[in-house]
Amino acid sequence: MRVSVSRLHLLIPGLLGPLPNLQASGVVPSVPLLEKLLRRADRSASPGEDFLTTLFSLFGITRSEQADLPEAAVNYFAHSGEAQDGCWVRADPVHLRPDRDRLLLFNSEPLDITEAEAQQIAGRFNEHFAADDLTLLTTDPEHWYLRLEQCPELKTHTLNQVVGHHIEPFMPKGKDAGQWRRLMNEMQMLLFQTPVNQLREAEGRLSINGIWLSGIGRLPEVNQCRFASVHSDDPTAVGLARLSRVPAQPVDAAALAWSAGDEILMVLTDLLSPVLNVDPYRWSENVQLLENRIGSLIEQLRREKKREWVLYPCNGEKYAITAGALRRFWRRNKSITTLVT
Repeated sequence: MRVSVSRLHLLIPGLLGPLPNLQASGVVPSVPLLEKLLRRADRSASPGEDFLTTLFSLFGITRSEQADLPEAAVNYFAHSGEAQDGCWVRADPVHLRPDRDRLLLFNSEPLDITEAEAQQIAGRFNEHFAADDLTLLTTDPEHWYLRLEQCPELKTHTLNQVVGHHIEPFMPKGKDAGQWRRLMNEMQMLLFQTPVNQLREAEGRLSINGIWLSGIGRLPEVNQCRFASVHSDDPTAVGLARLSRVPAQPVDAAALAWSAGDEILMVLTDLLSPVLNVDPYRWSENVQLLENRIGSLIEQLRREKKREWVLYPCNGEKYAITAGALRRFWRRNKSITTLVT
């Protein structure tokens, strides 16, 4: 009797960078298990060139050249549990820092925004932009959204693509870009004048002086999903799971239960923030924690012949790993630092 293969799809954005300053930092984490997996696996091309496009592709949703992946609608659904009509836009609070003739963007991580601050800003925003039919919703202090009746003709860049960079090359493009660039400038002016930022600056804290728009679209339909369950704390993964009517659970590698023929998705994003913020020391700490986390999964893989991993570093490649592949002793490990771009 033929036994179906059970497969774990493991997304780890940031595992292989990009982290161009890693070699110069001198950081060398001790991760022999990860190094063995990467060296002994079968490597091949994978749909998607980054975290978002890879994740959506696993649910059968691909990106259009003229439009965004509907990240905002999926995120809002995950946070609120409400499947609402309309067009949704991520409106992430950010800090913009002048640097000579450039304006650099930093995400909300160093801002430590409180719920009261988010609500005060949303109140001022909605009052100011009422005539433009713009409504700002804050599901939590760091996740903000705009709800529109109609989707503008815009192509945006995700926040992850812009963090740490000059914003001008990443500004929205498309038929309605001029109008929305003006609105983004108006949002900056409004934030500059808010009592929240005046108080933050008086306290020596970074100001919330910009809103980055991305992920425009309506809530998509997921017609077919291969996964029996999804394990993640990421709102996009959770939202896509719920749209697929698939159980979404927090990450707990030790509690994974596989049945014959199951395909399971696990999304681990702890390495993404250190990569976005170009922090090799925190990346090294987190990759060490990842090494400890996957130990129990490797033991499961060794015991069960009909199990397979597919590891996605979210860089256009994937690594297929089986118990047999783990025995390829002639493929000697290479330091993970030599694989990080």
